[in-house]
Amino acid sequence: MNAITLPLTCTLLVLLRSVFHHDLTINLWILIWAVDAFIFCLAAISIFQLIIAIRKKRHPRSGILLAALIVSGSVSYGTDILKDLGLQLRFYRFQKEYSEIVAELQSGSIAQTGEHLGIAYTSENEPDFRVAFSWAGIIDNWYGVIYDPSGKIMHCNKSDPPLSDHPPITDEELEKISMIFGGVIYKAEHLGGNWYLGWFT
Repeated sequence: MNAITLPLTCTLLVLLRSVFHHDLTINLWILIWAVDAFIFCLAAISIFQLIIAIRKKRHPRSGILLAALIVSGSVSYGTDILKDLGLQLRFYRFQKEYSEIVAELQSGSIAQTGEHLGIAYTSENEPDFRVAFSWAGIIDNWYGVIYDPSGKIMHCNKSDPPLSDHPPITDEELEKISMIFGGVIYKAEHLGGNWYLGWFT
């Protein structure tokens, strides 16, 4: 095996694991520790291999690969930069289809819940019009994109500072917002415009 093959493979796995972190956590939550253990073992072997290559000057780019592996591992496991990037990229990939489904729902040309353009969706009109596109989950623990023109969904982040760009709401309104789509939403992130990423339990 080439001296750079394993380090390159390990770096790629680290990046992929971070970009698809949420999918792995929800769909493979029982085995996520095994995935991480496998990556850590590969990383340890790769670092050891690269150090030997550097000391024996077997490969001129070993130092660059070593730095890339350490930096990618630190960023992937120590920050949410790549995790957030992965979520944003997934949203942008389907935003056109999501927008078309929302427009069809608003015109009344498709059912409130169903599948359109190969994408499953569900919507509700009370107390406000919202549309949900589930990405993954087990039973009532799921996360996905929420279309919410009211922006009130952000109030579910109780621990966050008050929202300056949204009027305050009552406890009763907060309870209604928390119980949307038949579940309890406990976290929401703004993706831009009327689009949000919500986590349910």
